[in-house]
This record gives sequence, structure tokens and C-alpha cells, in this order.
Amino acid sequence: MKLKNHFLFLLFISTIFSQTDSVKWKQYGRLGLANAQTMNGGFGYYRMNRRTDETFRDIRLFAYSLKEDSFIYLRYKLSDKYGSYSKFYRYTTTFFRKNSRANLNLQYHVNQGFGGFLKQYDHGLINIEIGHAFDMSNFLNDTRKTSYAMGGIFWDHDTRWFSTKLELEHFQQISEIAKANLTRNQYLIEIMIPVNNNISLNLNFEQEDYIVKSNTSVSSITVALEWKGAFKFK
Repeated sequence: MKLKNHFLFLLFISTIFSQTDSVKWKQYGRLGLANAQTMNGGFGYYRMNRRTDETFRDIRLFAYSLKEDSFIYLRYKLSDKYGSYSKFYRYTTTFFRKNSRANLNLQYHVNQGFGGFLKQYDHGLINIEIGHAFDMSNFLNDTRKTSYAMGGIFWDHDTRWFSTKLELEHFQQISEIAKANLTRNQYLIEIMIPVNNNISLNLNFEQEDYIVKSNTSVSSITVALEWKGAFKFK
């Protein structure tokens, strides 16, 4: 089982980075400071994404170190519209997460479903997503899955002086409760203040808020400088 799971993990990585086309991918990098539950440390972030009239691909790698604890997060999201002018799309999000503070050796998570654009305007957009999700909290050593019904609303807005991002998601556990009910809300608030065309100051707050209070809710705040650019795969 361990060999099989290692193979699946490597297959996931190779699938992401083996895509080649002439469409420009945007890339983003961040370096800064992180705070989580009164502990301070440093963090790094790297992201690539590309958009066409019908598709969206997004890859993110995030890591931070807080004293003796560490957190590593790798996520890949793909979505496809139902036609160039459609307001509806289907999506799949896959991520791996390792968190020594939460005793997660390697968590595997997938969610997929349907989304729609509630409002698109000159300086932003609002979209919603509904779907089904599952995760495996100990991917390398256990096959037990936790399943959820999930939904979220997402708002991106640009002003003359800064840009904002707001994400609200709910995961309702629908599988049998083995050890704990993992129903939770997830929040993200992000403010980006441009310094020049390629550099900006990034302020970020994230929280996993468990409905059952016997589970420990976690949150983090980061402050970073972000660089962005574009390149083509050859």
C-alpha cells in the first residue's frame, strides 16, 4: 500500500509539470513572515496559473517554518467552462498537505463539482462553487476516507490602490464519523498593495474553523513581498 500511495503522489506531480503548450503561464512568488497560534516564522510561496476563454489551470506550493513546526501545501486546480461565453464551469481541486503541528504526515484531499459566475464586472468577479470532497488524513499509512458536501463563495475585487480576495467555504462531513466530526468553515482574506508593475505587498489571513469545538481551529497571518511575471513552456 505504501508503494502504491508513493506512486500516486509522484504521478500527481508529474502530471502537473508535464503539461506543455504555447499559452503563457503567469507565475507568482512570495517571501515573508508568518504567524500561527502566537508562533512566528518565515514562509515561501510559489504559484503558476493560466487562463483561456474556456479553461483555468492553477498550481500552488506553500511552505512555512515556525520554531519546531513546519507546514507544506501543494495544490492543483483545473476548471473548464461549458463554452466560451458560459457562466458555468466544472472543476477539480487536488492537494497534498503536511503539517507537523497538526500531526499530519501527509494529507490527501480532492474536491470536485460545479461553479458559476454570479457577477462579472470591470474590476472583479463573484463566483460560487458546490461539490463533493474527500480527504485521507494519513495518506501514506491509511485508506480511510472522510467525505464532505461542500460549497463556497469567492470574491475578487480591484481598486485603484489595492486588490482584495475573499473566500468562504463550508465542508459538511457526510461520511461516518470515526474519530471526530471534521465539519468546518474555511476563510481567506487577502489584500495586495502594488509597489510597481511586478512587485506588491501581500497581507493574508486564513482560518480553518471547526464546528465541533473539541477540534482545534487553526489560523495564520502572513506578510510578504510578491513578485509576478509570465513565461511560456517550450
